[in-house]
Amino acid sequence: MKTGFKRKADFFKGGYFLITLSAFEKEKKILVPGHRFLPFLNPMVMPWNIKITSQNGVPLKQITEQAHLATLKPLYSLSGEENLLFLLMADKEGNSKIVLENESHFSHHFYFTAYDLSPLFENEDTTHALFNLSLILKINDWEKGIYTVHIKSANKNNDNAAEWIKKLEKGFKTVFSSKKKLLMVPEVMSDAFMHGGKVLLENPLISLEDFFEISEVNSISDTISQYKEDPVLVEKKNFIREKTLSLLKTFTAWLEHNDENDKTNRETVKILEKQILVTKKTLIAVLEEIYNPFLTEDMINTILQVITESEKLVSKIK
Repeated sequence: MKTGFKRKADFFKGGYFLITLSAFEKEKKILVPGHRFLPFLNPMVMPWNIKITSQNGVPLKQITEQAHLATLKPLYSLSGEENLLFLLMADKEGNSKIVLENESHFSHHFYFTAYDLSPLFENEDTTHALFNLSLILKINDWEKGIYTVHIKSANKNNDNAAEWIKKLEKGFKTVFSSKKKLLMVPEVMSDAFMHGGKVLLENPLISLEDFFEISEVNSISDTISQYKEDPVLVEKKNFIREKTLSLLKTFTAWLEHNDENDKTNRETVKILEKQILVTKKTLIAVLEEIYNPFLTEDMINTILQVITESEKLVSKIK
């Protein structure tokens, strides 16, 4: 079965999937996109750029919230634990400073994009019943990330979902057995749905998160890591990540501790400051880019050149 980009856009169009809200989201009456839209979203579109409307056509408002990392971690885990900080940095610019300036991140609040669910809970009875509800979303456009959402009663009887679980398990096993190299988690998941069949999108009885808690496929991160991309490519990505973070910390420290009164050549220092600020923005973009599921060898080589040029700049300020 071919599982290309256009094929996936057609396959997922008009399908449905469930989201089980966390206690934090229920309390706040918000939806944190996190990993919830894997695999129901084109991986080139970030979850905080999607559009969701209610059945009445009311767009859900995007809002900025903040919470401790421990609260957010379960809502991003399917994207890979190592990606959590980088996703938060890509979502909200203010998170970059928190990551770069602190060795421990769990004592800090991070900013993130959320969707206000208030239009779905307008009457008091529904509000009181919130803890027994799930969200069901229709995929209007997989490629652009456009959805319609409404609420439904949570299904507590997982026996009814047995056939659905079996089909999706079969889809994952087909992917794992047929691919020598698995790329990013979104690709693995979307391919698994395609191999499982369109029926998985017609009447989903449990959320994808609940599936991983119940199913035999309960350690997707570990399984995928066994088949992940070329080890040489992985090593390059890890090198880029570590180098980029180190460079960012160096530039940040220089900008903060550079005493204007101690300058022997202010004009030279001003030029360096401008170069460093531009380089910092470029390096932050690099952190985002290394998680691009369509990242190629050529793109990685270009990024490595950026690292090399940045190191030259470091030598000027030391």
